[in-house]
Amino acid sequence: MHPLLDALLRPVDRDDPASVDLDLVQRLAGPLERFGDRWYGLQADGWEHLPKRPVLIVGNHNAGSAFLEALAASAKAVRRGHTSITGLAHDAVIDAPLVGRLLARVGAVRAGHASAARAFDAGRQVVVFPGGNLEAFRRWSHRDRIVLGGRTGFVRLALRHGVDIVPWVFDGGHSSFFVLRDGRRFAKAIRADRWLRSDTWPLYLGLPWGVAFGPWPHLPLPVKVRCRFLPSIPVSAHSPEAIDDPDVVQALYYDVERALQQGLDRLRTEDP
Repeated sequence: MHPLLDALLRPVDRDDPASVDLDLVQRLAGPLERFGDRWYGLQADGWEHLPKRPVLIVGNHNAGSAFLEALAASAKAVRRGHTSITGLAHDAVIDAPLVGRLLARVGAVRAGHASAARAFDAGRQVVVFPGGNLEAFRRWSHRDRIVLGGRTGFVRLALRHGVDIVPWVFDGGHSSFFVLRDGRRFAKAIRADRWLRSDTWPLYLGLPWGVAFGPWPHLPLPVKVRCRFLPSIPVSAHSPEAIDDPDVVQALYYDVERALQQGLDRLRTEDP
């Protein structure tokens, strides 16, 4: 059976980082990198800030639920020898019948502290986009803003495991569709946070739907995308017990949020 077909059909533990198929990762890295280069003109830099040791990579979430530029950028990382990356994926994505299986084979796990802990214990790096769908479906007019939503769980995760935080900033992908409203009130009314873990129910213009109402994937327009790894934010100076210190947690949260916003501002003002 072809490796890709096998990855789509064979059952997989979507909570276990050991489910990754490194041979499949290497096979797909080249095509994914070429897709990013051709469709997005993807530029990635800051590789000197990405170590090989376990770290928590924290990014801003663009482009809705698909976020294909993150896959393409991850492929670039693999092509540069960073093959120990585990991504934390939303339930709705990792539980998808075919796509979820494929993602688990290439290094994604269900988002949660338990699966992240297993990844760190295995010596892997963990990628998280804490803004989630709140940031992924922010209005088009807010595409130049970092929206982490006050979610500090990633800080506690880094403190618990004593790993530094590496901010990873993306720019461009949020122009691949046009979010008119984020629909937070509607999402709350239908309790989407309970059955879909979604804080938004966006109204947007995008392919292939034309007009869409809901957090559905879209086909991105071929917009220019750039991403950059930023200098790490050290966590090792704090003990694991600092997870119970709100001042430490908030200070680190704001350090990451500020680094991402400053990084995004720089990317948006630099020449392509």
